[in-house]
Amino acid sequence: MRRIEKFSVVVVSGILLTLACYFSPYNQHTHWVQWCFWGFFCGFLLPSSIAIALGLPVRDLGLTVGDFKFGAASVLVGLTVMFGFGIWASLQPDFQTYYFAIALQHKRSPVSFWLSLLAYMVGWEFLFRGFLLFGLAGKPTKVELFPRSPKVWTAIGFSTFLFGLSHWGKPLLELVGSFIAGIILCLIAWRTQSCLAPILLHAFVLGMFTVMVQFRIAL
Repeated sequence: MRRIEKFSVVVVSGILLTLACYFSPYNQHTHWVQWCFWGFFCGFLLPSSIAIALGLPVRDLGLTVGDFKFGAASVLVGLTVMFGFGIWASLQPDFQTYYFAIALQHKRSPVSFWLSLLAYMVGWEFLFRGFLLFGLAGKPTKVELFPRSPKVWTAIGFSTFLFGLSHWGKPLLELVGSFIAGIILCLIAWRTQSCLAPILLHAFVLGMFTVMVQFRIAL
């Protein structure tokens, strides 16, 4: 299969998989575990199978540890920044309304909540920061935080566009912020040549915020 054909398959399947995640048959507010594993199925199992069928090595799609030191530093910095934002956001009525049921599920079973969340983020981040980013831009040939290639920025833009739209229906500030976060997570993945740091950062931020909401509304 020619590269343009592989490129087209990645683009079309990326759109369809994003839609499959968004229109999940499970509701995250009432069936958290099922919703998370649906995301793992659509975000990781299906795209990795497509990549294998296309002859794309999954290791080249970010399934590697990569630059662990830079990734760990990115996670720590990201958590520090988002901790401050989380304190403020957890006080806002729209955030509390949206995350109330999710926080309740965390209170009922924190272990299953965190395991499910990690599975979900493996799928979510692999889809956008692995399959789409590296599948469209190719494997990095050098270590760089800000790519110079237009092809890479096109992949970042397309991935972030789908990622941002998938937040439709969430609080407005989170929807807007998701486009910025999408670019940052792509840059981290590109710099580390791995999905690991984006997976951990996204999972810890969402989990941390859920716990904040739980305490704010005294569940």
